[in-house]
Amino acid sequence: MFHQPVLKNRRTLLERAEKFISDIYFTDCNLRGRLYGDSCPLETLASFLSPKRITFAEACQQNFSPYKVSDTFGPTWWTCWFKVTLKIPESWRGKEVHLRWESDGEAMVWRDGQPVQGLTKEGEKTSYILSDCLKADEPHSVTLYVEMACNGLFGAGQGSMIAAPDPNRKFSVQRAELVIFNRDVRNLLTDFEMLVDIVKELGEGEQRGYQALFTVNEMVNLCEPSDPGSFSRAHTLAQNFFSQRNGDSQHTVHAMGHCHIDSGLDFYSINFPNTSIKQSNESAQQFDWVKSWYPGLFSRIQHFVKRGQFIPVGGTWVEMDGNLPSGESMVRQFLEGQSFFNQEFGMLCKEFWLPDTFGYSAQLPQIMQGCGISSFLTQKLSWNLVNTFPHNTFFWEGLDGSQVLTHFPPGNSYEMKGKIEELLRTVKNNKDKGRANHSAALFGFGDGGGGPTQLMLDRLRLVQDTDGLPRVQMSTPSKLFSQLHADSALLCTWTGELFLELHNGTYTTQAQIKRGNRQCEALIHDVEVASSLALCRDRTFLYPVEKLRELWRLLLLNQFHDVIPGSCIQLVVDDALRYYEDIRRDGAALLNAACEVLGTKGSALGVFNSLPWERTEVIQIPDGKGKPDLGMFD
Repeated sequence: MFHQPVLKNRRTLLERAEKFISDIYFTDCNLRGRLYGDSCPLETLASFLSPKRITFAEACQQNFSPYKVSDTFGPTWWTCWFKVTLKIPESWRGKEVHLRWESDGEAMVWRDGQPVQGLTKEGEKTSYILSDCLKADEPHSVTLYVEMACNGLFGAGQGSMIAAPDPNRKFSVQRAELVIFNRDVRNLLTDFEMLVDIVKELGEGEQRGYQALFTVNEMVNLCEPSDPGSFSRAHTLAQNFFSQRNGDSQHTVHAMGHCHIDSGLDFYSINFPNTSIKQSNESAQQFDWVKSWYPGLFSRIQHFVKRGQFIPVGGTWVEMDGNLPSGESMVRQFLEGQSFFNQEFGMLCKEFWLPDTFGYSAQLPQIMQGCGISSFLTQKLSWNLVNTFPHNTFFWEGLDGSQVLTHFPPGNSYEMKGKIEELLRTVKNNKDKGRANHSAALFGFGDGGGGPTQLMLDRLRLVQDTDGLPRVQMSTPSKLFSQLHADSALLCTWTGELFLELHNGTYTTQAQIKRGNRQCEALIHDVEVASSLALCRDRTFLYPVEKLRELWRLLLLNQFHDVIPGSCIQLVVDDALRYYEDIRRDGAALLNAACEVLGTKGSALGVFNSLPWERTEVIQIPDGKGKPDLGMFD
């Protein structure tokens, strides 16, 4: 049949498609409203509150009281545990069944005594998959526990993320039910969302944008939300569009699942949204916490590390500040981090991964090279207030001439969501066009943790090689830097400090923390020197290896990039100052033990110079009557 061509108005067609997938408008009849099917209530929901974090074993022994959805609890920083008993209807066989959970705080699902998934509205994780296709032999009656922290993904600031916490904030669960999840609707929504974004981001001047517009409009014509049988025709139309390939010269975006966690703010849980995703996580300290609190989960992480799907990066104990710690402390960050990764995962990091810190000392390239690291990734300098840094991919040269290949993701983010705008921004912002044709795109919720989601992965897979967009390759840090190294002939070199023109005051804020850091650095140094000399004098002296490692790791934790600069909350400040007291107390005991071996037993006065040069100092000594006096020693 002949169809008369119709003049199509761009704005009208675009708005039509947007309303068809809107989560605000027309959800009673549009496609978004079909995302969830039938629902049924939980059999029981009970809770109890704890003022502190407790283990799962302890939680199971508590007395749970009935909880009604929307009831409030708190206050801030407490933990609320929920016991969830549910029964999946027999009629739901063959369906994908979810526990749908929406609450104010950060939650974690426990099943069979193990943590299995995080739940947070801010991290777009509001359901837990009970079965992706319910079978007759699967358990239909299930008991779960949900551990919920009374704080949001970024704390509990009064009105904003960086405001002081509201100590009396109340929290609630707004939704807790069983639902059928329509996966075909979710997949089709992703098709629509990506096409709509292509239309909006490419604009009116691009032919490809109009092709996307006409495609998505025809999909609306073909798709009847109440008739799932119509979905396949619309999906096929979308696949035809996305399968139109790129040219060979197109920029390649290396997409990597990424979970950036500010250790000085909160903790997190891990779930693996898809067994083929490659996810990067920084900081040995965080893995050590997981090992301590969740040994079962840590075993799963080790399993996925062996399979190359979970990738520890960074090589340091924490993501430390790049300016305030001493050179020795920076070396120890790598020593402790690499030792942990080697012991627990059988690997050493080849990339220094520090996306979020407040500037980078010029001594770092030399330290990296000395620790076997040849590549460096960060993103923070894109935040500069005045001067835009001139490169995204370059060689960074230190004070001694050491060089490391350095990459700043041009998308200016370490927590992308797999959106079209982010991919186009990555290409547009690349300041080394013609010199580097590969860039990183780090996707996943960050700062408060969370990591990548299945939806982010689905978005990126859809546009891996689509005309009009950069190529997208699910990648790893080693693949990215291998490609950049191979094509590095035209790269520029930056010599000296990488200075961040932002976060003023981080050299002066919370002066007690900075003072404690320097004092403890000096104390541990003295303990190591004195203990080494004591061992030389007396072979029976037991060098305090494990205790020194414990003190170093505590000090290195306090050098995290939101702790030592003073950009952390008061609770973290209190913890940091307490850790310094622990280091001072235990360090002084170790120093005294070593000095006794060196010949200063009893009331004899001894002077110990721990520095590698001769010194003349005025020091305070007792005068024999218990009162302080002054003396000069050369």
